Amino acid sequence: MVQTESHTPKHAAPKHAAKTPTSTPTFTPPTPSTGTEPDKGRKLWLIPLIVVAALAGIYLIGVAVFSSRFLPNTTVNGENVSLMSVGDVASAASKSLDGYSGTVSGDGISFTVSASDVGLAYDGTSFANTAHSQLNAWEWPVLIASSHNLTSTAGTALDEDKLTELVNQAIKEAAGSSTEKLSPSQEITYDSTQKKFVLTEKNAASEIDADAATTAVASDIKDGTTDIEIGEECLLDSTDSHNALNAANAFVSSTLTLTLGGQTVYTVDADQIAQWVVINDDYSVTLDNDAIATFCHGTLSAATDTVGTARTFTNPRGETVTVAANGTYGWSINGSEDATQIETALAGGTPTSIELTTSSSAAVVPASAGAQDWGTRYVEVSISQQHAWFYDTDGSLIWEADVVTGLANGERDTPQGVWYILSKSSPATLTGPVQADTGQPEWTSQVDFWMGVTPSGCGFHNAPWRSSFGGDIYTYNGSHGCINLSYDNAQALYGLINLGDVVVIHA
Repeated sequence: MVQTESHTPKHAAPKHAAKTPTSTPTFTPPTPSTGTEPDKGRKLWLIPLIVVAALAGIYLIGVAVFSSRFLPNTTVNGENVSLMSVGDVASAASKSLDGYSGTVSGDGISFTVSASDVGLAYDGTSFANTAHSQLNAWEWPVLIASSHNLTSTAGTALDEDKLTELVNQAIKEAAGSSTEKLSPSQEITYDSTQKKFVLTEKNAASEIDADAATTAVASDIKDGTTDIEIGEECLLDSTDSHNALNAANAFVSSTLTLTLGGQTVYTVDADQIAQWVVINDDYSVTLDNDAIATFCHGTLSAATDTVGTARTFTNPRGETVTVAANGTYGWSINGSEDATQIETALAGGTPTSIELTTSSSAAVVPASAGAQDWGTRYVEVSISQQHAWFYDTDGSLIWEADVVTGLANGERDTPQGVWYILSKSSPATLTGPVQADTGQPEWTSQVDFWMGVTPSGCGFHNAPWRSSFGGDIYTYNGSHGCINLSYDNAQALYGLINLGDVVVIHA
């Protein structure tokens, strides 16, 4: 069977033909990029960096400039230095001191020095740098518009090598001027004007430390001093002479304030101490202990002790009375103990206060020599008035009575002076001097009240053998030295008075 192929006509329309669109869409291709706009945006951020860099450069240039120059509107000590370099200001401030001339002396040397000898001049560099340092170059943007009034002091400078030559020459001339050998005690002597021990001129010059002396002199020259003194601080510190000098001066620097009852009564000064310093042949330095003991028992005792001395006082009745130099009451220092105290204190090398030890003390440290040293409580006996008064601590009169004192014949007189009550007894037996031939007392008396005053046996007591007191009885019928009282007055006094109460007996 033959198949028959079906052929579609070449130009026949398809079964389902597509519809023709009514309009055709259009497409515009993008414009090729040239790169102009994006590059412009990226470069804008560089502008601030350029500005900052420029400002930083300007700032650093300013720092560099004003690190060595002064800012505008700046004066130093009233002089305009605006925009001047530090070097220019230093040059302007540097000038010689040709008019200076000084004298150097001490430690055995003496010489003159002039500005030209040591190249003395103002230190302009220091002056300018000191002024310039008052402004901070790093702050110039803030400071540049302001005025700045600076101050500075022109120091001085010199050639220390030249000064050293002058010092060494002076030392050589002074130290070599004598070959005499001095003993340590001759080499080191006390200068009362300087209040210290010093080396003699020859020995002092040989002990000078040239470097120390140069430094000291240079400092004074720079300060403008024309009368320059060098002293112990410029001496060598490792020689026997120097060590002895230091030891001696340690003693005289130990001034002592001596007190009595808490009050200053004597000052042991350098002049006094120097008399006790002994510089031995081996350059050891000691104290003369015997001389110190002599001072305590003599000069110091005389200045402080009041026992047995005359004293003047004014009693509550308004009478000014002088008491004879006698009695057991008052101040008396213990010289031996106080000498030991002084020696110990001087060895300490520093000023010291010492309370003096005493073998006897009083109620008051007298304001002046011969003044009252007892308090307001005391018994006063007037021989001329034949009367006695007892004053209490408040100055009030608590007892008084007529008395009969010792017969005024030069042998039985009542002893005058400042005393104190030594003993009390009731009753008591009184005896006279023992007779050599019999060994018995000349007399014996019985009394009811006894108040002893003197170590020799004088005191207050009643006298039953008397019927009257006061007046002039003592001139023809006086006692053997005691102070006679009536029974009632003796009894009253016995009840009031205490051991240690002061008794002042005067003419």
